Amino acid sequence: MTMNQPLRIELPTPYAVGTVNCYLFTSPDPVLIDTGVRSDESRAALVAALARQGLASADLQRIIITHPHEDHCGLAGWLADHSQATVWIWEEGVDWLLHFPERLAERVAYYRDIFLPGTAMPVAMQTAVLTYFEQLKASYGPVPADRIRTFSLADTLCFGGLHWQILHMPGHAHHQTCFYQPDSRQLISADMLLHRAPTPVVENPPPGLPRQPGLPLFMQSLDVLEGLAIDSVYPGHGPIFHDPAEKIAQQRKRIERRKQHCLQALAEGHQTLVELTDHLYAQRAPALRFAGLWMIVGYLDLLQTEGRVQETEIDGVWHYVLTNNHPTS
Repeated sequence: MTMNQPLRIELPTPYAVGTVNCYLFTSPDPVLIDTGVRSDESRAALVAALARQGLASADLQRIIITHPHEDHCGLAGWLADHSQATVWIWEEGVDWLLHFPERLAERVAYYRDIFLPGTAMPVAMQTAVLTYFEQLKASYGPVPADRIRTFSLADTLCFGGLHWQILHMPGHAHHQTCFYQPDSRQLISADMLLHRAPTPVVENPPPGLPRQPGLPLFMQSLDVLEGLAIDSVYPGHGPIFHDPAEKIAQQRKRIERRKQHCLQALAEGHQTLVELTDHLYAQRAPALRFAGLWMIVGYLDLLQTEGRVQETEIDGVWHYVLTNNHPTS
């Protein structure tokens, strides 16, 4: 590892995604990108990884958060308590660092009152999903407000002796940022560019505004990345890789294929989100299909954007049907 290349630190999570990555720049000053979840196991793994570099948590000067999901920012508060480090995040996402329990409660209310009933998911499964969200609070520790610093998309960040551009990369999460270094052609991609396309998390919209369509936004973010010269990708999950164009092409191909599967399922009469998810993810155990449901929402968002599918609400449940002038292929 040279000064300009980050060290990948792999930390455990309690989630199906497996481990999460944070990245350490050791010089000219110790900077950590993302933190992992708040747990004894994650904290011990991070402390051990720092020690292997001759560092302790107290040596960190800055902590930079790519997006305010608990597996990427959960330990930020503990690190702030055990160092003099400032915690940096995009100005649009700072409210989650300051008020994570309150923002999570708003998301739970949206799922409980609007999203889950609209899917036609059985009540027992709805309860399991809501319980999962409630448990996320334990994976995050609050960050003192006086330790938080924000950046805008027009700024650049300096770490590892280089200046990094800030990219807003919505799709998986609205508040996600990635960091691009044009001279060394490096991308810290967070959960935007992974080995496999990330799930487009359904987020509660601001009051009075419609829900943002995650998968169409993800495709637009891919368009941006395809316009950049990238040699090395440091993803939020999985090993570092050096073939971003190939990864993007594979993900576009798979999304197109699964979108066509969704169209065919609609043509066969599967109209609700639960029906579509159970049909297209039948190989998964029912308890593991929720991420698949997020993907189904994404495919339907794409199809609605293309004018091939329309949504109607019947007795509080969303139904999706093919438009008359758009065939299944």
